[in-house]
Amino acid sequence: MPVLVEVCVTSMEEAVAAEACGADGVELCSWLACGGITPSSGLVDAVRGAVRIPVRVLVRPTPGGFVYNDAEVHALLTDAEILGGGAIGLVSGGLLADGSASMELMHAVKQVAPESEITFHRAIDHALDPMAVLAECMGAGIDRILTSGGSTLAMDGAGLISQLVKRAGDRFIVAAAGGINAGNVVELIERTGVPEIHFAAQRPKSVPVHAVAMSSANQGMRFDVEPDRDKIEGVMNALAKAGLR
Repeated sequence: MPVLVEVCVTSMEEAVAAEACGADGVELCSWLACGGITPSSGLVDAVRGAVRIPVRVLVRPTPGGFVYNDAEVHALLTDAEILGGGAIGLVSGGLLADGSASMELMHAVKQVAPESEITFHRAIDHALDPMAVLAECMGAGIDRILTSGGSTLAMDGAGLISQLVKRAGDRFIVAAAGGINAGNVVELIERTGVPEIHFAAQRPKSVPVHAVAMSSANQGMRFDVEPDRDKIEGVMNALAKAGLR
């Protein structure tokens, strides 16, 4: 089976580039630098209308970790219900204060978006016991997890990813994310056996910084990005040369 490639995108332009470069799907979010938060429904509609490949959507109400208060849970479930109305794949997750997975939250997501495929995202990498989270997700009917193996970079967490893949077997999908590029993707797959990989591919856009900053705290900073087609093509070529596509 070929290894599936998902590109994390924040715009219609990035999604179109991912499809053109041969990616199998995209995950849409906003504010990628913080790990991503829920994108607007307008952006979701625009991206879904622009590409034919599957679009998953991140549902995360805040950049401040994965332990949510009542207001944040309300926002998350409202977004999940709205976005899941089109049977779109949702990527979400949450933790309790003790570091265990909030399965009550995941059951609620499934309830408000019953037609959606559900991925438990990299909150698992902040969990006290990722293997326990995997077992709970499998038992709860979650379809997939996204993980870097408890590390910032998937290569550093390859040992745990491999254990998760073995525990999941053919019954559950484990996708790897975190610093994946053309130079390490083949080794990561060989070390872990993951059937899917996930990475972002954007770079700063070459535009001058405007003299008037939109935030006094960020004066002189530039936030414009564009698709990094070279990165996507590099990963795809590396997989093809290794017989993984």
